[in-house]
Amino acid sequence: MKNSGNKSSRIVSVGPKVIERRTFLRGAFGGVSLSLGLPLLDAMLNTNGDALAATGGPLPMRFGVFHWGGGVNHKAWIPAQTGANFALPDSLKDFEDSKAYLTTVTGLSHIEASPGHIPARGIALSNSHDLSVCQGSCVGVYRGQAMPEPSLDALVAEAWKGQAPYDLLPVGICRKGPYASNSSWARGGTAYNRHEASPQALYERLFSKPLPATGSGGSPGVLDVATKMRKSVLDVLKGDATALMAKLGTTDKRRLEQHLEGLRSIEASLAIRESMPTSVSCAAPDAPAKKDFGDGTTKEEKEAKSILMSDILAVAIACDLTRVFSYEWSANQSQSIYWEANSTGQHHEDVTHGKSQSDEHARIIRFIMKNFAYLTRKLRQIPEGAGNVLDRTLIFGTSEHADAGDHNWTDHPLLLVGKAGGKVKAGVHIRGKGEIAPKVMFSAVRAVGVNITKLGHADRAVTSGFTEIEQ
Repeated sequence: MKNSGNKSSRIVSVGPKVIERRTFLRGAFGGVSLSLGLPLLDAMLNTNGDALAATGGPLPMRFGVFHWGGGVNHKAWIPAQTGANFALPDSLKDFEDSKAYLTTVTGLSHIEASPGHIPARGIALSNSHDLSVCQGSCVGVYRGQAMPEPSLDALVAEAWKGQAPYDLLPVGICRKGPYASNSSWARGGTAYNRHEASPQALYERLFSKPLPATGSGGSPGVLDVATKMRKSVLDVLKGDATALMAKLGTTDKRRLEQHLEGLRSIEASLAIRESMPTSVSCAAPDAPAKKDFGDGTTKEEKEAKSILMSDILAVAIACDLTRVFSYEWSANQSQSIYWEANSTGQHHEDVTHGKSQSDEHARIIRFIMKNFAYLTRKLRQIPEGAGNVLDRTLIFGTSEHADAGDHNWTDHPLLLVGKAGGKVKAGVHIRGKGEIAPKVMFSAVRAVGVNITKLGHADRAVTSGFTEIEQ
């Protein structure tokens, strides 16, 4: 059926009845119940593809924070041109296929001169820090970890509480060094949202329910049971999926098939179906061998883990299991070694302090951004309504410092990825003229519909946005 009111002549795939957005595929085996959310199908939408058919409500908006420690190399970070026709600098080259969704803001700084990494994290992600711990220049002085205001992801999750099964989904990649999982915190600054660092655990958390504890064997999850039974969890859902297929049009059938195949691919990557003994007990199975990706060692497999995390996170977002996420690539003072970028020293001690503007550091940042771009691409490839998931998503990307070697915020790295439903000017490079960086943070939160009136605390709070990025 063609929609004459849409210039793109979008073909709407409909079944015999409207399907609720909160439709799940359900099944059970070995005493484990399983439910699997679905991507947004045409049968859930009105004929324009811009609202839910059952309720008339708008399509969901999403918000994420992508944080990495260690700042940037400005020579490889700042585009030479402004506006829409700018050439991507070396650090951002891997965003080329998603350039229309990338907003690069340069030339802005945070308030205050040279704080250490801990307060810098609070200021870069919430525009707040407990200033009573230390006044003035505090380089090398411990200032505590209390940030009175929530990090941006937690701020949006607080406003959207109850809209999705998971108000906030934090994931993390690099685990070597201190302060891992400290880049997302609730209001008051004393409760951190610990980032899930295991793709297996994230999959288990999102797509299954744990078995009851039995004896001393703990509480193995459905993936453990599936491994022992040599069975994919998707096989358990086959009956429910077949019944749903009968209600869908051609486009939706293909979309559902692709969704399930994507999950099966994730299972394979997690070695869910690896060879196991044939004689098993589903009452208390041993946990299968799980890849640790070299976490905490000098040979962390960062990209392999990041790809899996992004694949799983994209499915969770598409299925509306969460609308807010925190993606901590690396913590501040990260000791990870970027062997993938031909670097042999620890990122914080050896590279950012002494080599922050070196070619070596530029290679590291290019590698990090390559993985950020992969997440962006996964979201862009998921169709939703008349567009894709990234059309109604905004990801705020930043580091705790600009030049981490000098502990400064001059020309701070600020990226926005996504279009937030058309609320931001995407696909442009905007060079600031002295405005403070928190105004971009303010605009980002407002763009996804969270109507804050100020951001930050004490003398650093801002009450207006960076209008140059607002649509």
